[in-house]
Amino acid sequence: MYRYIAAIILLLALCGSVFADEINSSTKQKIFESEDVLILTALDAQSLGDNNASAAIYKELYKKTDNKIYLKKSVQLFLSTDNWKESEELIKIGLEKYHEDSDYERFYIIYAIRSGNVTLALERAEDFAKREKNAQNIQLVGSIYIYQQQYDMALKYFESAYNLTPNEQTLIQIADLYIKLNQVNNAIAQLETYARLNGCTKLVCYKLIDIYGRQKNIDGLLNAYKKLYAAFKNEEESQKIFEILMFQNKQSEAVEFLEESGSNQDTLLEMYFFQKEYDKAIGLAEKLFLESNNEEYIAKTAIYEYESAQNKSAVLQSVSEKFERYVTDESGALYLNYYGYLLINHDINITKGIDLVERALKLEPDSPYYQDSLAWGFYKLNRCEEAQDIMKKALEKLNDKEVLEHYEAIKTCKTKSKEAE
Repeated sequence: MYRYIAAIILLLALCGSVFADEINSSTKQKIFESEDVLILTALDAQSLGDNNASAAIYKELYKKTDNKIYLKKSVQLFLSTDNWKESEELIKIGLEKYHEDSDYERFYIIYAIRSGNVTLALERAEDFAKREKNAQNIQLVGSIYIYQQQYDMALKYFESAYNLTPNEQTLIQIADLYIKLNQVNNAIAQLETYARLNGCTKLVCYKLIDIYGRQKNIDGLLNAYKKLYAAFKNEEESQKIFEILMFQNKQSEAVEFLEESGSNQDTLLEMYFFQKEYDKAIGLAEKLFLESNNEEYIAKTAIYEYESAQNKSAVLQSVSEKFERYVTDESGALYLNYYGYLLINHDINITKGIDLVERALKLEPDSPYYQDSLAWGFYKLNRCEEAQDIMKKALEKLNDKEVLEHYEAIKTCKTKSKEAE
């Protein structure tokens, strides 16, 4: 909690990049000869994580130049290192000498909190917010109440700040406070209202996704991802929508979403194949090949063409040509095995088919499907003992109709072989 409030309040103060810009613009006229050298030394110390050393240099620069930018930078860095003595000394100078600059009041509040005087910090913050009523100062008070775990009071201040200056960062704070107060529905209502009126930003929608995910609210998750996708058209959100629809067993709706959105086309291709819509799969694979020139789509087309054919023999030449165009050791085990099995099963080139399947097994040695293909190849060559040994391994992991049919055939092959002896 201490780290949380420190981070929140320091964000409400001026950030380092702003100081760097101000230093560059306010030190064009050097007051003393080595001023530039000291600035570079301070920046270097800060980049190395030595904020105390950097702060000390800025303090020295302030003494020599009376440039208030150096004072402010020194205060910020001393505060970040919990150097209370130096912080207090420099903040008091700022309050007395630059009382019109409200940053020093914020610095003093930060100092009071981080040095352990939270009561004083709250009193000054509340008084400061009354004198200078703006969202930043009001949130400062709310952040101190968060530190004190007085979430109901913190909520009032953050809602007041939001009413003055509506923004999604403050809204997220409000949602978090509702959650801490066990008012999750209020958090959702606030976020959904913002999304409806202003569009679903990533910050707001991902907060909704986080809440719905914790609630296991699948419909809420789906709607939030749909809003995100509508706003940003990211493939990641599209994939999440698809996965949720599949989880809900809404396969047709999942396919329809991918078709209408034009997203995740490889997933759509897999769905067409899974649903045996081979014509659509072939058409999409050809389209994706033209767009990408990726010849894997040619191999996919070969699979779809073969699977869809009523007369497998009639398409063997076309399918083989496509595989010959694509299949190499780099093309993956799936295609090596598929083409190898096709060559074996149709007695086109059994030896070559076995070689392709063995190359697939080098990539995935425990695949029962590839083991089945190899056993079937050995069976075709009447190497029955080897075929049965391999098939036994496949059957340990797989109970598939076609594999069982192969096993029965291989057993017959072995029996005939023994009778011949």
